[in-house]
Amino acid sequence: MEIDMVEAQPITEEVLQTFDSIQVEGQSIIEIDNKQALGIQVLESAPVVRSSSTRYSLKCNDDRCCWCVRAFRIKDSTLFKIVKIEKKHDCSVNTMKADQRDATSKLISGYIIDNLRDPRFEVTPAFAMAEMQKLYGLDIGYHKAWRAIQLASALIRGTLKENYELLSSYLYLMRSKNPVTYTNIKIDDNNRFLYMFYAYGTSIAGWNHYRPVIVVDATFLKSKFCGVLMISVSKDANNQIFPLAFGIAKSENNNSYEYQAIAYGIAKVYPKSHHGICIYQLEQNLKRRKVKNEVIKLFQSAARVYRRKEFDLYMSDIAKVDKKTYDYLMEEPPESYREEKHQEVQLLFALVLKGILAENI
Repeated sequence: MEIDMVEAQPITEEVLQTFDSIQVEGQSIIEIDNKQALGIQVLESAPVVRSSSTRYSLKCNDDRCCWCVRAFRIKDSTLFKIVKIEKKHDCSVNTMKADQRDATSKLISGYIIDNLRDPRFEVTPAFAMAEMQKLYGLDIGYHKAWRAIQLASALIRGTLKENYELLSSYLYLMRSKNPVTYTNIKIDDNNRFLYMFYAYGTSIAGWNHYRPVIVVDATFLKSKFCGVLMISVSKDANNQIFPLAFGIAKSENNNSYEYQAIAYGIAKVYPKSHHGICIYQLEQNLKRRKVKNEVIKLFQSAARVYRRKEFDLYMSDIAKVDKKTYDYLMEEPPESYREEKHQEVQLLFALVLKGILAENI
């Protein structure tokens, strides 16, 4: 729907009038199809409840106030018809001006950008709201403060999209300074990012002196593009955590772990090595996926039995109750998380190492 700027016009018979476009600008709205103008005095800060190709609604900032404008598009037409108008305000002037519309998120970002650069400050929406109130007497909303932080952060560090576009250049510079470093990026058929992997040359060279145990863990990337940041570590002769490799993927699954035949390569080079999964971590993943408690209890029982027959019975029960969760669990071979004796040792080590990681990162 095309939006045109129009001047405010005197109020006439509003309900059932039609208009071809909507524009809220200062004190105005709309232009009607019969070349007359329907003027409705609206607040500068009147929030838009709904704005779409079929409906347009405004209301007062105060939930107790009855002021509102509501319009719907006429079927098979580009025209909108106003179906309800309540012109009387029951709220105070302070409520009408509470939103501070002139204080845009872009404007606010300029005032908080120095705080973002200063490591002494943790700039949260609550901090930005308090700072604008203390310095300028402005009462801004939580979402406006959040948007201002995102804009200021983008000015300092760039946007997420820009940073992903720089990954190839970053890995190239990494290899140029340390030729032994291994890096790789995988993209899909549409040239979109799938996986990224790198291992520093120093980590590769030092592997011969590490303990023969590798622990892989991941943390969720809570940003626009989501995914997980994965890390594999070991321990050196001084009992210190030593990073081996890093990667970015959509999630911890077979495709991510087996990228560039990592799993196959380990099995070939270290045929007696065992690959295990932390039962606790897998259980936490189920809880994050909002899996029913009934299914989680079945999983706990399946992971702790010693006989394959008993394990299969529990897994079949899971499949009957929640097929989606069953498929998720079977992405990894069951032997990875069945609690056999030799796995208990590795699980214990993994949990201890994970605790050390949490303290050092």
